[in-house]
Amino acid sequence: MTGPDRNRQAARSRPVVHAMICETVPALLLVQLLASAGAETSSFWSQIRQLDARIVRVADSRAELIAEPLWKLRYERVMSVLNEIMHDETIVAAVVYDDTGAAIARVGAAPAGQAVAEVSRPINYSNGNMAVQAGRIAIAYSHATLYAGTGGRLVLLLVVGLLGTLATVVAMRISANIFIGRPLAVMMSAIQRSKQDGRAYPADIRSSNEFGQLARAFNAMQHTTSEALDRLGHMASHDPLTGLPNRRSLTERLALESRDAGSSDALVAFCFIDLDDFKGINDTFGHDAGDKFLVCISERLRGAVEAGDWVARLGGDEFVVIRPEVSDEDAAQAFAKRLLDAISEPIRLHDKQIAPRASIGVAVRRVDDPELSHLPALADIALYHVKSRAPGTVAVLDEALQRDYRRRRDLELAIPTGFSERQFEVWYQSQVDLDTQDVVGLEALIRWRHPEHGVIGPGEFLPLIERSGHNARLTRYVLTDACNALQLLAAAGKADIRIAINLPPSELADHSLAAALRETCAHFGVPASSLELEITEGSLINNIATASETLQRLRRLGATIALDDFGTGYSSLAHLRRFPIDKVKIDKAFIREIPQSAEDKAIVGVIASLADTLGLTLVAEGIELAEQARAMREMGVKFGQGFLYHRPQPIDAVLQWLAGQAISGKTGTITETALLIADSPSIAPEFAV
Repeated sequence: MTGPDRNRQAARSRPVVHAMICETVPALLLVQLLASAGAETSSFWSQIRQLDARIVRVADSRAELIAEPLWKLRYERVMSVLNEIMHDETIVAAVVYDDTGAAIARVGAAPAGQAVAEVSRPINYSNGNMAVQAGRIAIAYSHATLYAGTGGRLVLLLVVGLLGTLATVVAMRISANIFIGRPLAVMMSAIQRSKQDGRAYPADIRSSNEFGQLARAFNAMQHTTSEALDRLGHMASHDPLTGLPNRRSLTERLALESRDAGSSDALVAFCFIDLDDFKGINDTFGHDAGDKFLVCISERLRGAVEAGDWVARLGGDEFVVIRPEVSDEDAAQAFAKRLLDAISEPIRLHDKQIAPRASIGVAVRRVDDPELSHLPALADIALYHVKSRAPGTVAVLDEALQRDYRRRRDLELAIPTGFSERQFEVWYQSQVDLDTQDVVGLEALIRWRHPEHGVIGPGEFLPLIERSGHNARLTRYVLTDACNALQLLAAAGKADIRIAINLPPSELADHSLAAALRETCAHFGVPASSLELEITEGSLINNIATASETLQRLRRLGATIALDDFGTGYSSLAHLRRFPIDKVKIDKAFIREIPQSAEDKAIVGVIASLADTLGLTLVAEGIELAEQARAMREMGVKFGQGFLYHRPQPIDAVLQWLAGQAISGKTGTITETALLIADSPSIAPEFAV
């Protein structure tokens, strides 16, 4: 209902006392009039009956008086008797008839137009010897006097009834105001005041009647409702687990900081806290332990701040701390580090000591800065930076981070255009037999040639593709290019060379991947057995339920499954045996320090022994030195990949390079054309970062 409608309704409404009187008075007056009219009508008909009976008695008595004079023909005596009865004002005429029916005496006459009643009685004469009917007497009489008296009495009764009704109305008004109107007005006033500011105002009614009971019930209800609203308000603005303010309270708090600031130059520090690997705690210890962990963190944050600071939980493992006054960004960073130290104290869960880790992004702004309301987004920029570059530390937002953020946003928005305009390029790096140095395979590596930012490495844009939900599209994009490359290799007489494609973790949960691979291979006329699908250890662990089924489908098509970056994740012998894995690629981190590092040589030796026991093919990544290649051969590693042999190139350049190898007969020699292409900005050879 709109405001004008409410106003019109309020204008049409009447107080309950007025409404009660207006509804009651007509009925009361009608009852009064009907009662008076009924009583008067009853009285009137009673008088009519009495008059009729009296005239009958008069006629009978006069008949006795004139019986003898009539029989003896003494008509003057008859007239005398008739004249006597004319003294009765209700009698208008009288006639005496003899036994022959002739009128012998008549007095009076009925007025014209006036209704009269008539009584006729026989005149009987008896002298002891005989009894005869000497004649009859007729008396005409009128009710006019009764009507006149009744009308006057009705008017009097009407006046008396009106006066009685008026007195009743006054009495009703006074009593209704006392017993109804005043209690209702008190309760309405309490309700209106409560609506204005949300507080409970009791209705002060002390009577013991129903309204007193209603007022007490109303007060109890208001008290209960007020407590419930307070609880609901607190629940709406606070986190039920930790009791801290929640995301809904954040906007109000920032507005309060801006409004209540003592000086426009005061600086507000906004700390955005994200717990590292909280999902791992939930998965390892259960959600109850995870809740206990969050409560402990919230208590530590409360204990690490001062009275004027504000702590909130935005949800999940995200917390916020606002310090309303800091001297500069260095002070804000020092404050955030103290928070980080407080969080990092070990927590005991299920008799295990857990050392919490967190990353904090900090944004500092003046209280009168228009961007004050954007502090959460600004601090989130710093948090994103610290989680991607140095988890477990603090980063304060500066111009460089904002530039990185703007670049990241520009790239994320440009991803659809990059696909439609084929700005993404697939380059290939060779895998060689370490003994013969023959090329046995190629790894497909993606890069982005942006029209404004130039060549962009996958380490920068792959997380953006994952965040924007384009992982599947990129996989199909690379798969299509790889099948086309296989077709070109077959045409060049290199059908025995396989191509490896990196699969992001999300693809292991996509049951349509096998169908897409089968259709793409059929479209280009290449066998699925020419494809090698590389997965990371982390993607296996995080998708155990679906990864095995997806990999089995891909393997049934003939594709080879390779475990990439082995040794850097969580793989164990049990994991290697659980999944259909054909090949293991040793991460370049273990190759980099060989042959100088005895420890790395020992690790690679163990991996080689494990692969040999399980019948897995082993590939060493990141070989850049001849000494590294020699050490790999000595430890039983059969295949290698790295800049020593080949830098990533487009497929056309790879075909030229392969043709040049066939002419020179030297796999390790890179042609001039290949060198020119290889000098472009290098791209890290990983699909999933």
